[in-house]
Amino acid sequence: MLQLVGAQRPPLSAQVEFRFAGPDPYAVALAFQTLDAREVVWRFSRGLLAQGLIEAVGEGDVRLRPLETGVPTPVVEIELLWPGGRAVFHAPQAELREYLARTQELIAFGAEHEWLDLDHTVAMLLLAPPTPGSGTG
Repeated sequence: MLQLVGAQRPPLSAQVEFRFAGPDPYAVALAFQTLDAREVVWRFSRGLLAQGLIEAVGEGDVRLRPLETGVPTPVVEIELLWPGGRAVFHAPQAELREYLARTQELIAFGAEHEWLDLDHTVAMLLLAPPTPGSGTG
């Protein structure tokens, strides 16, 4: 359970599923259920998540940083940016550490290349929508 935070409203609880799969061993995924029962999935580097537990990281559409909130349970801020807006979540640092430990049990950091499924990776790239300026012509 993450907290969706905003400057103009109290935090809202958000049910989020963290995912990790062997075909994409360098990435973690956050899966959100929308109000209309659609699923929105954000994928980003597992290393970025690990680094975000200890320092501010991220220059693109995913940014993480540990927060000193003054409460006994430290949190990590997860900021997701897209062309139409942004969302900021707070996640308990201990739960993120446990999640990363479980991924480490499945595939150790540094051993990802042994699990990489290039066919899956190419298929994911082909399914990705084109970005502005990436067309041929």
